[in-house]
Amino acid sequence: MERFDGYIFSKLNCIGTRSEGPIYFLQSWNYSEALIVKKVWPWQKDSALHKFLGKKVTIEGRMSAQGINYENVSELKKPSRSKKLLEIPTKLELDLLINPDTIVRGAPEPVNVNLTLSVYWPYRSIWPGICPTSQIYDFIIEQGGKVIWQWSADRFFIPCRTPVEVPGGSPIDYTETWVCPPGVIGKKGALTARAIFIASGQEVSKNIKIK
Repeated sequence: MERFDGYIFSKLNCIGTRSEGPIYFLQSWNYSEALIVKKVWPWQKDSALHKFLGKKVTIEGRMSAQGINYENVSELKKPSRSKKLLEIPTKLELDLLINPDTIVRGAPEPVNVNLTLSVYWPYRSIWPGICPTSQIYDFIIEQGGKVIWQWSADRFFIPCRTPVEVPGGSPIDYTETWVCPPGVIGKKGALTARAIFIASGQEVSKNIKIK
């Protein structure tokens, strides 16, 4: 059994879906982060982890491709002599490609906007991650801070942990299409596209121009 010291924090995952719920991370003293695998359903709080949010802890368990599989969580014990740090590299590099990136206001026909989330791991290794459900990514369109379209809305995702691997050296692309209706194009206010990579909890956003 291994020992991991760090700080527990949480993020809200699968926002807007039936699987919406917290996922937990451990931040080590070198600022690296690792997912802590929950032992409950994706939409539920893990009581063994949730009570330690915002606290320094010691976790006893095993590291796997999915994250830290914990056996015991307690308040931070006296630091070990080895001062072991989580061997988790820096984060993935994300980019969002939009085509077309400009929409003509008042256009009489719907416009198909292709959204591509590009995920890149710049190392000679494989980045391991895990999603609480079969959903790996999401796309959201906002106008004036209000969500007007979300790819995952009304979709069903299998509620099982899904391992995700990103090989180093070349990006992995995820593409979906937003059909922008004429009524939205005619409204005032900038459009913002957001892409979320659930396995790492990262997101990237860009504006869609309106002319």
